Amino acid sequence: MRINGRTLRASDLRERRVLIALGVDPTLGLRVPRSENPYAVARTIRRLARDNDDVRFLKMIVRKNKTREPRPSPDVDQPMPLPDAAE
Repeated sequence: MRINGRTLRASDLRERRVLIALGVDPTLGLRVPRSENPYAVARTIRRLARDNDDVRFLKMIVRKNKTREPRPSPDVDQPMPLPDAAE
C-alpha cells in the first residue's frame, strides 16, 4: 500500500482487488479516519491481500467512511410557488 497522509492507495493488483471487494474505488483510495492509524490499516490490507482474515476491521473503516453524508447548504433556496394555470 502507498500511504499519502490519511489516504491509502493500492500498490499492486492484489491490494486493488481487496479495495474493490470492500466497495472502495481504487482510483480514489481509502481515506482512513483520524481515530485509526493509516499504517496499521495498510498492514491489514496487505495481510488480507495475502489471504489473511481481517475483513471485519476493514469493513468497519469503510462503513465509517461511507456514513458521512454531505451537509446541506445553510442558504437553501426555496422555490417560488407557481401561479395557477387557470388565471
